Amino acid sequence: MDFLSNRASRRSFLRAGGALAAMPLARSIVPGRAFAEAGPLRVGMLRAPAAGVIEIGRSISAYEAEKVNIDPILFASASGPKILQALGSDSIDLSFVNTTAALLALAQGAIPLRFISVPTDPSRLFALIGRSGIKSVEELKGKKVAATEGTALHYFLARVLAKYGMTLSDIQYVNLPAAQGQAAFIAGQVDAVVPSVNGRFYLMSTDKDAREVFTHDRFATDPEPQAFINYDLFVTTEKALDTQGANLKKFLAAYHGKAVPYLKDAATRQKAISSITEYINTEQKNPTDPTIMTQIIDNSGFYDGNEIKKVMTAPDLREAMEGQVKFFMDLGKIKKAPDLGKSITTDFV
Repeated sequence: MDFLSNRASRRSFLRAGGALAAMPLARSIVPGRAFAEAGPLRVGMLRAPAAGVIEIGRSISAYEAEKVNIDPILFASASGPKILQALGSDSIDLSFVNTTAALLALAQGAIPLRFISVPTDPSRLFALIGRSGIKSVEELKGKKVAATEGTALHYFLARVLAKYGMTLSDIQYVNLPAAQGQAAFIAGQVDAVVPSVNGRFYLMSTDKDAREVFTHDRFATDPEPQAFINYDLFVTTEKALDTQGANLKKFLAAYHGKAVPYLKDAATRQKAISSITEYINTEQKNPTDPTIMTQIIDNSGFYDGNEIKKVMTAPDLREAMEGQVKFFMDLGKIKKAPDLGKSITTDFV
């Protein structure tokens, strides 16, 4: 059966799947390090909430106030690999990608990536969606479950299963891109799916047979309460730290100190969410529904100046990365563990 033959058009599913996270041992830049003179800070942008917050910073003159000139460079949606390539070729100085993509790129050893902050936490929105008849994770044994291999969604599924003493071998794992996985779920070809962030809300609002079998908040419950951390990361390179260090610090001061507070302030929140939604939907053939976008932003983590210091210096940031590295090493996706102590840089927040 064609994935798209049942109850929804291809366009709908592509829309739902396309939008879609420091410590004493962490690397610290040398005290008194001199930053080279540099031109505008070239920032790689996606049509995503974090970029929308960056744009808010421009609209409220946050970067002007910090005396940093930024040059936004827009990439097509779902362009994590292209962004990482651009960093490696020195075409941009800074961007943001999910932790999983950053770790896989870092482990290849070709790009000396540095993780300097966290723009947002989309992993709070991850979910395992199943048929209404599936009441628990344990009931997925032997059933078909779709997720995109080598992504944060794949890692999320493995962690959900592990919480209940299961592994991927206990299910019939189906590797599909997010949009196709969601389509397969609607078509009845798989029993459960880990959808994109947009796809989660789309499925729950359009498929009466869909049920949230597991959501992020349940990691903190029995059995074995635990944390699941998979931030988006502000990533740069060793070269950019040398040539754009001062501008990177100013940019993050504006983002966390002015743009994020504007988003979190009750007096300006709705205006900010509207601006982010408009930014994301610009030039999109299949714009994200404003209601879904509000749910995404409301349930994501954004950190102001004080909060981001705690996030970057908490031991669980590195521990979470080490857990992912082990998972992908076991799968053969990573051959050698990268030096996270060198890559995590806390001095810029």
